[in-house]
Amino acid sequence: MARPTSGQVTEGRWKDGTTVTFGARLSAYGRRHRLVVGTNLQGWDRTRAEIELEDILQQVDRGTWVPPEKKTTVKPTSTARPDGHQPFGPFAREIVEAKKSLGLDDDTIEDLEWRLGYLIAAYGRLELLEINVARVDGLRNDLAKRSRVIREAAARGKPLMETVKGKDRKIYQRRKQPLANSSINKILTLLSQIMQRAVDYGYIERNPVKVGERTERFMPASKTVKTFLEVDEFLSLLEAAGELDNAVRRDQRTGRRGALAALGLGGFRISELCDMRCAQVDFARARFKLNDAKTEKGVREVEMTLWNRDELLRHREQRLRDGFPMGPNDHFFGTLGGGRRDPDRFRDRVLARAVKRATEKRVEQGLPALPPITPHSLRRTWAMFAAQAGRDPHWIADQIGHTSAAFTLQVYQQTRNRRLTDNERQAIWELMRFADEPAECPFTRQITRGADREFRPVNRPTADSDPSDRPHNLEQGH
Repeated sequence: MARPTSGQVTEGRWKDGTTVTFGARLSAYGRRHRLVVGTNLQGWDRTRAEIELEDILQQVDRGTWVPPEKKTTVKPTSTARPDGHQPFGPFAREIVEAKKSLGLDDDTIEDLEWRLGYLIAAYGRLELLEINVARVDGLRNDLAKRSRVIREAAARGKPLMETVKGKDRKIYQRRKQPLANSSINKILTLLSQIMQRAVDYGYIERNPVKVGERTERFMPASKTVKTFLEVDEFLSLLEAAGELDNAVRRDQRTGRRGALAALGLGGFRISELCDMRCAQVDFARARFKLNDAKTEKGVREVEMTLWNRDELLRHREQRLRDGFPMGPNDHFFGTLGGGRRDPDRFRDRVLARAVKRATEKRVEQGLPALPPITPHSLRRTWAMFAAQAGRDPHWIADQIGHTSAAFTLQVYQQTRNRRLTDNERQAIWELMRFADEPAECPFTRQITRGADREFRPVNRPTADSDPSDRPHNLEQGH
């Protein structure tokens, strides 16, 4: 059966001035149908209604949708009683505000607010006593269903869009992103913490999220595949990004190549890249100065490799030729007006398009496509390159802004079983070497940079050295 040609979300405002009823109208099976899905007091908003409509359209397309026999409607809900029957919304807000007062960093606070938004939308007007196991499972299933619909819509070539406001207060359209199982579990974890506080205060007798086994309440979360790029894949990505920049008008040239080079050769978080101002890029000393970071260790200076320095100099010169502001307080990878680039738009308009272009070219050349990557994949790529270039794990941890070397030791473990050709090793060396290091990779993984940032060879065989005296490090096995 052909997909219906029309479908639209409807909104109806009540006389009380606060309640909004969300519904949909669509054409299916030769008739027009009007549906009511719920009100804002029941956790519905336009985004949720659009996902529900898309799910119905997909069912119609499959021929499995059954129209309701009776006209759908909603009834006003009674207000919550005081004392032990507090509304969930204010109580949850109080718990989250208490968490925020503990000195959390901005990213953690933003994550808490993001999770709380889903909970308020679902349970905001319900009493604590009304949130039972069935409602917890209902929220989980609803979030999983929304994610499935979003993925299927994208697979059909008609991705769902949403209107958002960036930190620069500009409003724009972007694709709706489905929630991963781990993200749904984070929302349920916050719900569990809030409901446990209600148990501790004696408002409810049991925490509905903790009833039964954890697997009964939470989504199965598979271990995240931590992707990174091989050196040839990274170079393909940069080449594709440069081609995209050259193919557009001046006002659409976003400096894709320079930004992706900085991510892959600087080890930055996406927020650090978008926040970086021109004054923080010190070409004279070949340093990036990060003054505000996720952790105390994140306030750091990052060394700039020669290769990356050349890329960023070209990036700056191109922006100056195009007439973009590059003053000390302007963002180095900013918008046309020098403002902060939104990380979500960077993922969609810079990284995703460059990955698509690079994959198309590699497939044409008979090479494997690029793996699915995120900005964090490029951060991990930098760590892999640093390990393959023989850098000290503690130096890597300092550069990447980690409080311990556990992450870099994990990266080293991955590199132990990876053999590189001489060409690959030289290509990595050219990307990662500094001004005080030779142009040619002089040893087989023998050059390192210690935590004191001094250049020195390690494990270099000498004529009078005893093999039994040579240190055994993570680089053996290559």
